[in-house]
Amino acid sequence: PPASDLVRFLYSLAHNVKPVIAAVDGVAMGIGTTMLFHCDYVLASKTALFSTPFSNFGLVPEGASSLLMPRTMGHQRAFAMLVMGRPMSADDARVAGFVNTVVSPGHTEVEARKVARDICKLPAEAVATSRKLLRTPPEELTRRIDQEGHLFGERLKSDEAVAAFKAFA
Repeated sequence: PPASDLVRFLYSLAHNVKPVIAAVDGVAMGIGTTMLFHCDYVLASKTALFSTPFSNFGLVPEGASSLLMPRTMGHQRAFAMLVMGRPMSADDARVAGFVNTVVSPGHTEVEARKVARDICKLPAEAVATSRKLLRTPPEELTRRIDQEGHLFGERLKSDEAVAAFKAFA
């Protein structure tokens, strides 16, 4: 079967060779949070909130988050977010290591553009090579994306997920 748009998007994040800057000004839920772990620099407004309530819906993590989140912020914080569904504030996300800078609401895009300009002033080949050294190899990411996607699909059909979605609706 053809890959879903979501899988193609996640693969593009895994294989991307240019720096990725994210700016969050509001609620980032599910993929809105997990995709940040593929980014190189993340800004968030003071009012940003990060949430991955997969288990609440009888589901499992996606986007290679089960690989990247514990590496970034430790097992315990990743467990609290991915398994327990505990949301995280912008300040807590900065302490946890997946947000670089917290800014005033309404200023994330302007600040992200400043970061992009700073990166653009650096020698491009040095940036590209250094970034590649820092990143998880794309093959490892896509393997985990596929593994999570398979389990996510199975869980979508589970009695737990069906009941959770009915309760939510």
